[in-house]
Amino acid sequence: MNLFSKLKDYNIELEEILDNKYFSSNTKNLLLNMIYKIEISYRDFYEVKRCVRTKDEILREIIETIKLYCDNIKTVEPDSDQAKVLIRHKLKALTNERERSILTYPTEIALLYAISDISPKYFYIDSKNIYRELIQNSLVNGYNMNNIEILKDFNGWSWDISEVEQDNYIDNLIYQNLLVMLGERFLYEWRTYNSTDKNFVEDAQKFIKIFTSNDKFLKCLYKVLYLNSSGKEKENIDKNLKLRKQKLKKMENKVKFLEDCKTRKINLTKKIDKIDLLLNDKELLAKRFVKVNLKLEADKKIETLRKYKNLLIKEKEKYLKEISEIAILLKPSNFIKEKSILEETTELYNCKENLQDVLIDLQKEYLYFIEKKLSKMKTRDEIVDIVYELRYYSKLKLSKDINISDIEILQEYIDKILKKAITKLCKIGAMKIISMDINLNFEIIKYALDTKIINLEEIKICLILDKEDLVIKVYDKDVFEKQGKKKLELSKNIFEVAKNRKIKIFN
Repeated sequence: MNLFSKLKDYNIELEEILDNKYFSSNTKNLLLNMIYKIEISYRDFYEVKRCVRTKDEILREIIETIKLYCDNIKTVEPDSDQAKVLIRHKLKALTNERERSILTYPTEIALLYAISDISPKYFYIDSKNIYRELIQNSLVNGYNMNNIEILKDFNGWSWDISEVEQDNYIDNLIYQNLLVMLGERFLYEWRTYNSTDKNFVEDAQKFIKIFTSNDKFLKCLYKVLYLNSSGKEKENIDKNLKLRKQKLKKMENKVKFLEDCKTRKINLTKKIDKIDLLLNDKELLAKRFVKVNLKLEADKKIETLRKYKNLLIKEKEKYLKEISEIAILLKPSNFIKEKSILEETTELYNCKENLQDVLIDLQKEYLYFIEKKLSKMKTRDEIVDIVYELRYYSKLKLSKDINISDIEILQEYIDKILKKAITKLCKIGAMKIISMDINLNFEIIKYALDTKIINLEEIKICLILDKEDLVIKVYDKDVFEKQGKKKLELSKNIFEVAKNRKIKIFN
């Protein structure tokens, strides 16, 4: 089946779903246009980014979300009174999962953002992780931004990273880091796995460690999220960190700490015994219910005996859970592990580092991972993917006005990795050797690759000697793209390719 007929199938399926929805004709047309634009942009989107879902997966999820989670979609013009709620919250769209409704501007990008936002997302993280909500929020924001990129930055014939004021650059950068490091399949499973059985953070940590042999990326990630938090969110983390620091201080005196744990376990057991006594004696339970209610203020009284019984059951479960945690902690190996975890998490307590500096440190760890990953690669396609990913990554934003490539130390690291990738490709015959001088060879190819040409493998260059200068002309197939000059301090006869002729840099 060709692409066009497949698209027709999706349009037919969407139209059938829309027939059963009370959307306006404008909204229905907007949805159909959105599907069409995704289809025509997908090839360039994949070519530039590489680490993406298949087109079928993207379209299938959108249609399923519309079918199952969208009952009401209302579009509003930016200058209308109805748009004030979007303007107030600085949002492209507003979603209500409970009512399965969307309020959005009448654009395909805003609508795609809303559909992405309203779809179920789990990103399960163990409740013991104090950065749980920060990580989840960052992943959800990053996922939504990643989803709209196919329409925001691609239009079927060009790639342009557009400026959008509301973009959360840090969340997007974190998501793009994890997307390349862990892979689309891992993030998809993390997002859709509706269970607490798997510890995805631990799995991610183990996978990253295979390449880096350390946990620095995750530690930097926690620090970035902590420094990027504010208000009530930051207060809650500081409160939790303070409690952990207090616990760590107690654990320094191991003998006393373990004795206190044993005493606490005995006291909890006694409380459970008392609850069991009440639960097994209806008359005693009724008397205690009356007695407890007499001590409570009018607005806090327990309404029924059944409700009181349920409260006791929950209290018992809480005590049993704490006893289980104490039992685990009493084992020597677990004590050491818990102490180590506390030491790591409390490093952030009252952290005063600069957010941008820590964000740059995170990117250094990301690039270290890419470098180690590249060292294990041998096939042409794997290495070419790295070249594409580095080109894409260098154009991501650290903030509204700063790109990754604007940070000198990060650009130096990117160049280091790119040079290794180009050298590998030249050695296996996948890329032309322009010059046997490795540095000159890299500088020429790097200049050619620094472009928004969609397909890097279609790039041609023409080298022209102009007195002491080397003129490098770059073409997208045969269409002129750009040119630059380089001072040629070496011999003019160091080139392995013909001059004054267009040549492809990839074989």
